[in-house]
Amino acid sequence: MSTRDALLEVTARLFADHGWRGTTTRRIAEAAGVNEVTVFRTFGSKDALLMESIRVQSAAAMPDVLPAEPGDLRSELTAWGMAHHARLHERRSMIRTCLAEFEEHPELGPVACEGAEVTIADSIRYLGEARRRGLLGPEGSLEAATVMLMNAIFLDAITRDVVPGCAPVPAEDAVAGFVDLTLRALGAGVAA
Repeated sequence: MSTRDALLEVTARLFADHGWRGTTTRRIAEAAGVNEVTVFRTFGSKDALLMESIRVQSAAAMPDVLPAEPGDLRSELTAWGMAHHARLHERRSMIRTCLAEFEEHPELGPVACEGAEVTIADSIRYLGEARRRGLLGPEGSLEAATVMLMNAIFLDAITRDVVPGCAPVPAEDAVAGFVDLTLRALGAGVAA
């Protein structure tokens, strides 16, 4: 692993555990096994390193792209949703820390949400194609349905371990339920 990649990985872990202020360049350098000068030489500043680390994690949390041509909507969206859920759940500490830091560091929001924006656009594209093919009814906002589905998956993934009452069913069943509700709201199976 390159020094750059090691610094990004260590910074992500430290940020998740200690937040913006607690992730010092000294702590980063020690955890990565380099000197502090290397941190600055590689990224220029602590802020630049933190932002790049968060950008990399955001991109890694994105699910695979949905099929270009929708087929079995329920199975395709459920598989996609489970992949997204798993990647978000794996990064839940970092995500919760980002949410806590947004007010003090508003510049963090667009960087942390880059992956979500790409995922939203892909989902809207997929559902739009499904509607054009007559797999969804003509009613209902694709944008609202996408946001609803992604927010449900997101919230379940990042709170499942801290609010057990909100997750009374296994993740697989929750995601399948979210997909089913979304498809019903969009009139899946209703001729356009």
